[in-house]
Amino acid sequence: MKNALFAITIGFMLLAAGCASSIVPPDLQNEVKRDLGLSQVKSNPGAHKDQVVLWGGRIIKTINKKKGTLIEVLQLPLDQQERPKQVHDTQGRFIVSMTGFLDPEVYQAGKEVTVVGRVAGVEELPLGEITYTYVLLRGKEVYLWPQRQPAENYPPYPPVYFYYGVGPGYWYNAPYMWW
Repeated sequence: MKNALFAITIGFMLLAAGCASSIVPPDLQNEVKRDLGLSQVKSNPGAHKDQVVLWGGRIIKTINKKKGTLIEVLQLPLDQQERPKQVHDTQGRFIVSMTGFLDPEVYQAGKEVTVVGRVAGVEELPLGEITYTYVLLRGKEVYLWPQRQPAENYPPYPPVYFYYGVGPGYWYNAPYMWW
C-alpha cells in the first residue's frame, strides 16, 4: 500500500513538473512580475526599472547590431500557456535587446514570441512619420512559438436531406429521385 501511495505521489509530482512554465528560467521564477503590464511601465518607467516582466506578442522586425540583436514586438496578452493570444487587444510595442546573434530569418516578422526581460527604460524612436515611445527590455529569454496550424473549415453539421415518396421502393429510390 505504501509503495502504491509513493508511486502515485511521484506521478503527480512529475505531472505538475510537466505543467510548469518552461519559458521563465528557474532562477527568475520568483522575480517575474506577471501582473505588470506594458502600459504601466510606459506611464511610469522609473518606478519599474530593473523589474523582470513576462510579455508576449508578434514580432514586427529583428535587427542585428554589433552588441547583439534587437527585436521589436507588438504586445499581445498571454494565454494560460503563456502564448500570445490571437486578438487585436494590444498595449503597444516594446523592444527586446538580446546578447548574441539571432537570425532574422528565424525570428521573422509575424512569428509569436514570449519574452522574459528586465525593464531598462523607455525611448522615443521614429515610427513612420511620428515619434513613438517604446519600452526597452534587456532580454533574458525569448521563446519562439511554433507556427499555428490553420483551422479546418468543416461544415458545422452534415447536410440535411428531405425525402418524399410512397411505395416499396421508397428507401431505395428516394435519394436518387431527383435524377
